[in-house]
Order: sequence, then structure tokens, then C-alpha cells
Amino acid sequence: MSAEKPAKSAIDPKQQADRLQVLGSRLFSKITENAKKRDAVEQRWLEDLRQYNGKYDAAVLATLELSKGSRLYVNQTRPKTNTLVSRLIDILYPTDDRNWAIKPTPVPILHDMANNQEPLHNDDGSKFVSDQGVQVEKRDLATALVKQAEEKAEKMQLAIDDQLTEADYNATAREIIFDGVMLGTGVIKGPTVLGRTRRKWVMLTDGDQSMYKLESVKDKSPATERVDPWDFFPDMTASRLKDCAFITQRHSYPRHALIKLASEPGFLVNQIRAVIDEEVEPNNTANHLAELQAISGLSDLGKNRYEVWEYHGPIDKADLIACGCKGIDENDSLQVYTGVIWITEKHVIRAEVNPMDTGEYPYSVFNIESDGASLFGPGIPRLMRNAQKAICATWRLVMDNAGLASGDQIVVGDGVEPVDGNWQLTPRKLWQATGDYHHGVRDAFASFSINSHVNELLALFQTAKQLADEETGLPQIAQGEQGGATDTFAGMSLLMGSANTLLRRVVKNYDDSVTKPLITRFYNWNMQFNPDESIKGDQTIDARGSSSLMVKEQQARDLASLSQLAQSPALAPMTDWYELYSQLVKATGLENGIVLSKEQIAASKDAIIAQLQQQVQALQQQAQQPSSDPQPGRDALEIQKLDLQKQKLDQDKDIAVLRVQTDQTNRQQDNQTKVAEMNLKRQTGQGI
Repeated sequence: MSAEKPAKSAIDPKQQADRLQVLGSRLFSKITENAKKRDAVEQRWLEDLRQYNGKYDAAVLATLELSKGSRLYVNQTRPKTNTLVSRLIDILYPTDDRNWAIKPTPVPILHDMANNQEPLHNDDGSKFVSDQGVQVEKRDLATALVKQAEEKAEKMQLAIDDQLTEADYNATAREIIFDGVMLGTGVIKGPTVLGRTRRKWVMLTDGDQSMYKLESVKDKSPATERVDPWDFFPDMTASRLKDCAFITQRHSYPRHALIKLASEPGFLVNQIRAVIDEEVEPNNTANHLAELQAISGLSDLGKNRYEVWEYHGPIDKADLIACGCKGIDENDSLQVYTGVIWITEKHVIRAEVNPMDTGEYPYSVFNIESDGASLFGPGIPRLMRNAQKAICATWRLVMDNAGLASGDQIVVGDGVEPVDGNWQLTPRKLWQATGDYHHGVRDAFASFSINSHVNELLALFQTAKQLADEETGLPQIAQGEQGGATDTFAGMSLLMGSANTLLRRVVKNYDDSVTKPLITRFYNWNMQFNPDESIKGDQTIDARGSSSLMVKEQQARDLASLSQLAQSPALAPMTDWYELYSQLVKATGLENGIVLSKEQIAASKDAIIAQLQQQVQALQQQAQQPSSDPQPGRDALEIQKLDLQKQKLDQDKDIAVLRVQTDQTNRQQDNQTKVAEMNLKRQTGQGI
């Protein structure tokens, strides 16, 4: 950030208030005009929410009510949406790893010096010697510099990891993943430090006594927050985030929360007081709230809240000076400033120059599929909109046709009337003939059957479901439904690999659009504001959700499939079962305490063999002792008997060792099967 310089000219309070009023009105008009351009996107989101919740829109529902037909809704959108959300969370945010890493930036000169044995020299030409009196070579310097860079990168990674943990980043990320899958757009903001408080226990002492008190303190560490897509208004003329000239975020505050902002540093107290003193009905532009409440089955909850707009974008130098911002160079015509302006009811209540030297906006946008024309991509409901309509339409036809075909249509003549006066058809009903029938009373009734087309309609229903699978790229097997595809694990592994084609692309999108930009901003924030110099260095961000974690999942499937293949008589002797099983358990992330070490297995075998050897030695000693039996030949018989027992123990020893090996192999195979089943359930979302 450039050094602060005092403004060249001061503005009196009246001029400053007038300038702020003009700035507020101009920015508010710009913001509202840009917001209107997003009306079509908001209508699409409302359709997505109705579809996810299994509700027809008002026009379709009115048509169905007039037709007196079925109004059932077969919701295939919700399970597909939830499946993709669960799979992405499972891959991107596992419990035993992070989906990013920080590494030192590669330096070519250090790579060239890695094997260079030339000695280093001082400025005077003498050889450089270490404190231990050892000649230092260029490769020693390269090794030391690389080690130092790696230590700094590791410390930076730990610092950012701690900041994200304190901010509950994983919970925030799960919310934006749902937004991205559901609405097609998930928005995360960070790093942010405004208005965050943290509660901690503080020890108070009074003489010899001490006690702890829970206090709220200002937390200035960087954090992240989920931005509701409904409140995110980027420059609608841009198709990519980096092309946006400005970005606006809408906040909604009740009266007391708006007053509380006056105590936050940087807010203009007089401007907030002017808004509160006006005592007018707050202006609300969130027209979608009533629709959202209706979808959730709620009544109108009212709109008595203040809308505060947070604007990120270019600001005129004179406007920044009028807002009280420092460090503005009025003479440099090529210097462009981006600022952060907060506006409510056309009043500017906060203004500052972008605090980041990089000048970047603190937002990242996640799309499961890019639109190409705007930042708001399609979600799963949008992708399967037509298929969901076809599913519901065919199922209504099935219900209507089945209902009509379940009973005949009855035609009643003029000369017949019910005895009880009720014309509804019911069992054991009495009818009275009132006319004169020449051919008998049977002429008074006629029945007609409606043909059943349920089977044909069910075929259309299944076709519509298959279209939903193809349009979303989420087949039923990815939702945990095997169907009749295959019963072998190798076949299931191949099917799951095909089912994850969409998943790989979505994870890559997340890496590129969220993980890498967000962690990069945290890195920049720490480089600029963190006082710890030991973490700072030339470093790069490695977003590895689509590489490391997806590769680990693929390896687990391949190892499980290989364990099945290696059980054949031809391949079993060529397989190191211990190593194969160890790698399989490691790939599933369940390695702690499951696999015994080779030393533990060997110790178990040695204990059994030692016990048997002790029994053999005892028999041998017993055979060598003279017998006290006076009968001749008794000693020879006892010795033969002991020799037979010894031979039997030797056989038992060999059998016991073989049994230990067999039991070990059986346990490995059983554990392989169990781990493979657990891995399959985790892949298909059943274990989530």
C-alpha cells in the first residue's frame, strides 16, 4: 500500500455532507440499475427452488386443478442435487487431509546449483568457510536456501490453516458447495475482518482468589463468509469475475444492528445517525423474499429491515477525499483507486481505499458448469428441468390412466333411479326401474371399460429418468443404486469410474475458481499484515482437490479391484498380500491400528513355535530318564511312545504354523472385502 499523504485541500463539513449525498445517490442508482439486469436469473432460481422442493408453479398448478387430474410430483431433483453435494464435500474436504498446500516457488538457479561442487568465495576472493571450519560449496548453499524456503512455506501453511480453522472455513465451504450445485452459483468472501468478535475466558484475580469470566473481544484475524447468491450483484456486463468493473453485496440489518455499526471502526457516525433520524420506511429491493417464504410454507414476515449495499470498485479521488480517506495523491492522473463504499438509503456510511495492495476483490464464485455469458451458471435443477417435467407429466398420466382403467364407466337410462336417491355407484346398491322396457330391465344399464396403458407410460417414465441421468451426468449408480448392472467389484469399480467423469470436472472447477484464489488472497493478506516474518517468502499455492484427493480415490478402487484379481491361482503366488492389503487400507484413510506390523506378525508366529518346541524338549528329557518299572522291555516301549508323541508334536507345530498363515490370509481377504464394501458405500454417498 502506498505511503499515506495528507490531502492537499480540506473540505468543510457542509461541503463534505453534500459531496457524500451526491456520491450516495450516484452509486445507489448505479447499483439498482445493475441489480435489475439480474431479474431473469432470479426467476430461474425461483424455478430451481420449487423444483428442488417438489412444488409446481402457480400456472401449472391452476391447470391441474381445472383438469381434476393427478397432482403428484415425483421429485428426482432433490436426490441428484444432494448426491452431488455430498460427493463434492467428501472429496474436497476430507477429515484427514486438506485440499490445498503451500510450496516455495521453484528457483531455476538453485536447481542448477544443487549438484555444483564449486566452493563459495567471499568478496575478497577468499574461500567461504562455515563456523565449523568446513569449506562451503555452492550445492551446500542451494540446499540451505531450499530448506529455508520449505520451512517458511510450511509455517505459512500452518498459519493459514489455523486462520481457516478459527473461521470454521469447512462449514462455510459446505454451504457454498450447496449453493453452487443447487442454484449454479456459490459465493465465498475472504479474507474479511470486519465486525468479527470472539468469546474467550479471561482470568480475573482479586487478592488470593481468581475466577474466569467469559468476554467478547474483537477478532482481527482474517476469516471467510458465505455470501448468499441472492445478495451478490457483480457487474452484469462481465462473464468472468476478473472482468468485473465492480461488485456489490447486499446486507440486511434490523434497526439495532444498523445502530451497532456506528461503533465499528471506519463507519461514519453522523451518516448513520442521519439514516436513523429520518424515520422513514426502509427501502427494500429483495422482491424474491415473498416467493421464498411461500415455497417454504411461510407467510409474509415483513420487510422492516435496512438494506446496506457494500460496493467494491473504482472511486473518484475527490469522492475518496470527501469521505475522509487518507493517502490520496491528487496530482497523479494515472493513479486509479478502488474503494469499498457502504451505502444505505442513499447515505454513505463507510468508505475506505481497498486495503489490499494487490487491489483484488475479496470474492470467489463457484459454478458446477460455466454459463459463458454471465457469472451465474446452471445448477442441477436447471440442467434437468425438462427431464423433471417429463418425469412428472408421465407419472401423472400413469396415475390418471390407472385410476380410469380400474373401474368401468356406467351409463344409466332415463327410466332408472336409485332407491336411496344418491346417484353415486356403491356396492350392493338398489335401483328401481321406472320406465317400460320392451327388452328387459338390462337395457337400463350399460358399462364401458377404459383401456389400460400403464405399461407403455411406465416405459416413458423410465426413459425420462434416464434422460435426467444423462443431462446431469449423475447416473443412479452414483446415488448408490446398483440396479442390474453387475455384481462383481471390478465391474462396479469400472462403473464408478465412469460415473465420476462429471465429478472430476466439477472438482477442477472448484480448485480453479475457489480454492486457489481464496488461499492466494490469504497468502497475500499474511504477507502484507502478519507481523511474523518467519512465514514470509516467495511461495505458490497448490490446489490439489482434483489431483491428490481424486487420485487417492481412484487408487482405492484400483487396489480393491486388484485384490480380487490376485486371488486367482495363477497370480496369488506372485502377490505380496501384506503390501497389497496395507496399501488398500492406506488408500481408504483407515490405516491407524488396523494393519499389524510385520514384526508383530512374526512375534505371534515365534511365540507359537517356541511353545511347541518347549513341549518337544520336555518329552525328550522324559524319554532319557530311566524307567523304574521292573518289567523287561518297558523302557523301550516308553521311548517309542515318546518318539511318536514327539513326531506328532512336530507335525502339530507345522500344522499350527500353516494355520497361522492361513488364518492371516483369510483375515486379510475378509478385511479386503469389508474395506472394499465401505469404500464403495462412501463413493456412492451411502455412508454420508
